[in-house]
Amino acid sequence: MKKLIKITLSVVLILSLLSGFAVCMAANEKQHFDYGSYVLLGDSIASGWSDVEDRETRFVRVENSYGAYIADDLKVKYHPMACIGFRTSDLRYIFEDDFEGDRFLFYSISKEEVDRRIPEIRQAVAEAGLITLNVGGNDWGSFLGWHVIEEMDKFEDVNEEFLTKSRAYLEQAGIKANTIDQLIDFATAAGCLPRFIQVLPKALKEGLNNYLTNWNYLIEDIYALNPDVTLVVVGMFDTALQDESMSEIEPEEGFDIQNFATKIEIGQAIVDIANKPMREGAEKYGYIFVEPVGTLCEKQHPSKAGHRHIADLILEALPDATFPYTDVKTSDKNYKAIEYMWLNNIITPVTETAFAPETNITKDQLDYAFNKISGSENIISGSDDATRSDFAVSAFKAALSGKTAFAFKTKAIKFALHTLVNGGKFNFNSNITRAEAASMLYDYIKL
Repeated sequence: MKKLIKITLSVVLILSLLSGFAVCMAANEKQHFDYGSYVLLGDSIASGWSDVEDRETRFVRVENSYGAYIADDLKVKYHPMACIGFRTSDLRYIFEDDFEGDRFLFYSISKEEVDRRIPEIRQAVAEAGLITLNVGGNDWGSFLGWHVIEEMDKFEDVNEEFLTKSRAYLEQAGIKANTIDQLIDFATAAGCLPRFIQVLPKALKEGLNNYLTNWNYLIEDIYALNPDVTLVVVGMFDTALQDESMSEIEPEEGFDIQNFATKIEIGQAIVDIANKPMREGAEKYGYIFVEPVGTLCEKQHPSKAGHRHIADLILEALPDATFPYTDVKTSDKNYKAIEYMWLNNIITPVTETAFAPETNITKDQLDYAFNKISGSENIISGSDDATRSDFAVSAFKAALSGKTAFAFKTKAIKFALHTLVNGGKFNFNSNITRAEAASMLYDYIKL
């Protein structure tokens, strides 16, 4: 028990110190590479689909979408190759001659149209300097709607009205992000919600398995066409954060999908599961992974502000053309944090061209970093225990809340576990590497 109390105190003290920072730093302007050509790959989110505005988004430039923002900011030739409804299976079909796909192949667009576009898409990918990939939501999202309909058709006691309405809705609407919402609404009205819930786990499992099976193949397909491309993978995100400017949108009548999702504990938990292979792939293949936490949505798709947010995250994640450290690769998981430390002179380098990421950080180096972030001198040595305690409760709650990025929570706790607390005093003779310190500080700054 004493050991547990000591560990908890360590976490609280570290977070209390961090919560006292007044981060008011202005990053130096990043210098991006000249990528020449940019290809957008993905589903409805990438394409710029809107929940409130009727517009064509398949394989076209959509203003106020994150792809258009990136193309304009980087001043590159833009190839929008995203399409509503795309899944990992659909993209594998486009890139692989011998892949036949599954029974839901190209649900929202004719196979014939896609076949005509395949040479164009492959050529654009092969010649691109930059590619962003945003796909996977339909693998475990709208896909469930189709599969659940098939499974429920096998039950004799299912209301035929539900099946008729659901099939008509799917045929008319194609792929929409609120497909599951609408199916739940139909099932509730028809009195067959229990059957829907009964087959939902199986559908979820099949959708996730389909996605997990295809992910690595898809990444390898892209690199096979273009081994040297800068590839950015945009992760999935919880769409519950609604844009206040969209408040005039009337909520749909019927079943409350948000309450339903809460009751069966899906939402961010599903997002974390879905993003796991993306995170792991970043380390395996060296692409850049961006998790768009905090994206504002209309309903299920990003608003204009949400798209600008995603674009800014991607632009920030791209490597700086003048980055000097030869011992840090752009594919390293801590590159983004170390780059930020360099741009803002927070953690000083060992030499002009060496950061020494695996070297343990010293107390003086960490003290300098804390002072730089806080804008004050001697933030560590000059703060007493009472000052730290003032922030303890709020900092600890912030670290454990769902509003805080998962990466920050884990890294802050890891940092705390490595930091010994002796008599209420901090001992910085710990085995925290400079790369780990950079990552922890970066995540805090970006909260």
